[in-house]
Amino acid sequence: MKNLKYLLLLLLICASQVAYAQVSSGSDALPAEMTLWQTLKAGGGVMVVIGFLSVLAVAIIIYDFMMLTVDKLAPRDFFVDVMRKIESRDFAAVQTMCRNDNITIISKIVLAGLERRNQYDDTAREAMENTARVELTNLWQNISYLSDIVAVAPLLGLLGTVLGMIQAFHAVPLQSASVKTTLLAAGISKAMVTTASGLVVAIPCLIAYSYFRGQVQQVTNKIEMYSTDIIKAIQNR
Repeated sequence: MKNLKYLLLLLLICASQVAYAQVSSGSDALPAEMTLWQTLKAGGGVMVVIGFLSVLAVAIIIYDFMMLTVDKLAPRDFFVDVMRKIESRDFAAVQTMCRNDNITIISKIVLAGLERRNQYDDTAREAMENTARVELTNLWQNISYLSDIVAVAPLLGLLGTVLGMIQAFHAVPLQSASVKTTLLAAGISKAMVTTASGLVVAIPCLIAYSYFRGQVQQVTNKIEMYSTDIIKAIQNR
């Protein structure tokens, strides 16, 4: 999954260079006043990748706001209800309840244990522990995409700036002395657009990552506490 993500990013960077050449060949200097669209367009092809990362980041943040909560993944009321039924040995009702509420990590842990509870070894315990480990790893993996964007977006901005500076200094010697200063200033201004855009994407992602990391840690603590009680209750014969 991660290799596919990096391959996609590499392809986008390669494609951006073609777009960058097309954009930069259209004009050698910036207008005196630029609209927002003109400013973004002046950043060149690297802005395509930064724009893609911004859309991806927004989608991840919206999804995580909806899903990464303790009340949704490890609700206390659901845990109490499950424990009450397990202690009364009403396993059929527990399985039905967990299948009807398969969003919570608790229900997945319970189902994994009940499917192997009649075996006379530690298979049930191992199944529940493995399920808990996999589910929590998936949560951490989900928010790690935001940290990847935090790392990649500023680097892409720096790449765009370097390419813009190369273009600006390459064009200056070809011009007359009267336009060199203006052309150089315009090129530098154009180059800085990508750095600013990369930071604009990275900073909100860093804030969101810090928040979601706290949420996942809370879920992890709850699941570790609940799974211990669930394992003991199911293995109590």
